[in-house]
Amino acid sequence: MIRITLKTAVKCSFKKVRDGFDQKLLETLNPPGISVKIEQFDGIFVGAGMKMRVESLLSSTLWTGAITRVCSKKRLWCFTDEGHSLPTGLKNWRHIHAVVKKNNQTLIYDRVYFSGKNCFFTTFWVPAIWFMLAIRKPRYRNYFEQP
Repeated sequence: MIRITLKTAVKCSFKKVRDGFDQKLLETLNPPGISVKIEQFDGIFVGAGMKMRVESLLSSTLWTGAITRVCSKKRLWCFTDEGHSLPTGLKNWRHIHAVVKKNNQTLIYDRVYFSGKNCFFTTFWVPAIWFMLAIRKPRYRNYFEQP
């Protein structure tokens, strides 16, 4: 499995970031050039499901998954979503989202573990997934740092 991790510091309260992980945020994080239509978002609790229609010039795929873990502590909140039905070429998907209170800022971690159906697809997906996570950094800041 490949692991990609990105960290984003936002200037806003831990509580605002934790409470802001919702369907509206998910819609804000869509990568450019790809249409993502959320068909189901049950919330963030163990067993909650999600369904998204992902469309690009090349394909249309139904991506489904579920929340498999949630952890809530005084300075840490995290959850894990795992994919069931994935885009072409992906075999496994596990995304850990963590919100950490550190001094006067809040840190958001995105850590994705994935593998393709073979070496070609694993290699193919690395830059795409890295890009998908990297564009979240300014979007998290714009979303959470607004008054």
